[in-house]
Amino acid sequence: MVAIAFFRRLLGQEDPRPDDGTPLEPVGLHFEPAPPAPAAPSVACPNCGVLLDSPPTSSRLCPRCRRKIVVRHTDGRAIYLTEAAVEVFEAERQREIDARRWERERRNWLQLARLVAAPADRRRRLAAAPLSAATVQAARALYVGAADRGAREARLEKRWEDVARIRQRQAAALFDEAGGHPPVPAEILDLHRDGINATLRGLAALASDVELVGASCCAACRADNERIFRIADELRVPRLPHPDCPRGLCACDWWPTVRQAPKKKHRRRTAAAAPGDAGRDPG
Repeated sequence: MVAIAFFRRLLGQEDPRPDDGTPLEPVGLHFEPAPPAPAAPSVACPNCGVLLDSPPTSSRLCPRCRRKIVVRHTDGRAIYLTEAAVEVFEAERQREIDARRWERERRNWLQLARLVAAPADRRRRLAAAPLSAATVQAARALYVGAADRGAREARLEKRWEDVARIRQRQAAALFDEAGGHPPVPAEILDLHRDGINATLRGLAALASDVELVGASCCAACRADNERIFRIADELRVPRLPHPDCPRGLCACDWWPTVRQAPKKKHRRRTAAAAPGDAGRDPG
């Protein structure tokens, strides 16, 4: 009954006032007014300052002064420029792009330099230096010099695994800097093969043959997978990296093997009979 009376009051079918005439509080749901829609941002012509009816989405002439309004977009928002301000705007945007690239490249070169034990004080000085193309080149030179020195020292001590790691990492970094697309520059190819040869020299202490572990990137690399080759032959005429590999520096590698390469079969000769033995009874 209470619920029925409540709905009758909502529908106006029953006098909501009590018997003593005291007014009641309004009964029902309370709805907040909808917030007003945000007003469209007002855009003024950068040449004459007149407010435009709607923000232009592309470069066009001002309806009042008839001079060009140049529209550029950055960080998801539109920028409205005069023609004279475009050159300054583009130069500033390029400076920001260069700064981000220089920061990334300097950080990468200094990380590589740390891996080859480049002097810590020089790395700290370069990390704190103002960003510029010259700073990036100095970080690169620090890494390359330390890598060359580390490879020489490891070679003298016959630490072939260290030579291979240093040279292959160095070749990969310089190849990436060059764009990472074939053909591989000759000096980078020499660094990579120097690392491959160091791997073979280290494995030569275990066996005279090695197994090629082919990468799955292309047909040329897959074709040699699990094949066995003589170390001496590979040191003389290296097959890695495969020249037809689209990656340029393929990921194929050498592993030691306990299997031996098939030896060339020689025809066995029988001993010639001594003169006078022909027809002699062996008994």
